[in-house]
Amino acid sequence: VKADDLIDRLTEKAASEVAKRNPELSPDQMRRIAEAIAVAAVRYFMVKFSRGKVIIFDIDEALAFDGESGPYLQYAVVRANNIFHKLKERDGIDEASVLSALATAPADLLTAGSDEALDLWGLVLEAARLDDVVEQAIRTLELSIVAKYAFGLAQAFNAFYHRYSILNEERADARIWRAAAVAYYRTQLTKALELMGADVPEKM
Repeated sequence: VKADDLIDRLTEKAASEVAKRNPELSPDQMRRIAEAIAVAAVRYFMVKFSRGKVIIFDIDEALAFDGESGPYLQYAVVRANNIFHKLKERDGIDEASVLSALATAPADLLTAGSDEALDLWGLVLEAARLDDVVEQAIRTLELSIVAKYAFGLAQAFNAFYHRYSILNEERADARIWRAAAVAYYRTQLTKALELMGADVPEKM
């Protein structure tokens, strides 16, 4: 199977899924998003296995929006991006204003020892491991280390996302700290995707 033919087939399948989720998109937008998903699907599938393994490529597994796949990682970043799009539309708050607000935000939430504080710190510390993970991958020539790390980081964010709301949080300090943690997480996961040759589409 030629790589170009595989990408074309994946793009077609991805386009049909994108069309179901976002019928308002133009054909050009849909094609661009589908191509980004197809490339991420192939690249992640090829690097998630260790070097010594024989790979049997599974199109459905590679394109899955759930599970250990490139599209799952992309969707985890798109979900974080959507939070900031809505903050901007609703409250006029962007990432820069969130980060600047940290200087004066009460730090009680971070030092409370609560489950929320532990989960917030856990997400930030996991995101901060990227440089060490990349160094380990270079040292061992094992790219699957980056892939596994990125998948774990996406899982950590999704768990945090389902447990702690940002848009509907009434406490201003909690909203700011949560948004800042998500901003850092999405920067790091975007970098991890870039290292694997994958872009983040505007929608999924």
